[in-house]
Amino acid sequence: MRDKLEHIVLCMFNSIDASDWTALDAYFHPHIEYRRPGYEAIQGLEQLHVFYERTRIVKSGRHTINTLLCDPEAPSVCVTGAFSGVDKSGRDLDVRFCDVYLFQDEKIIRRETFFSVPAV
Repeated sequence: MRDKLEHIVLCMFNSIDASDWTALDAYFHPHIEYRRPGYEAIQGLEQLHVFYERTRIVKSGRHTINTLLCDPEAPSVCVTGAFSGVDKSGRDLDVRFCDVYLFQDEKIIRRETFFSVPAV
């Protein structure tokens, strides 16, 4: 189970970096709740798509994963890493982050992101 959950998270980041929003449905539960600083809680796949396709300030970029930890007692994963990219106004972005994921039915049902700087 651990390898599968880690694989889901890594594939999710690859899809986000490639702006492949349709692929997100394979990784996120229909009732996903996503919390990140500076935004209202995102509820459900439809809001998740709106966030990535229209609301998110990032134009392009790449995530680098430094640590990926899977809880052997619960379906959860914690990731630390960095994101480098460009926002929609052309400003460079370089931020460290920590994500916590909770899974249900082998899909991410809750994601919470913490940043090293104000909201990205």
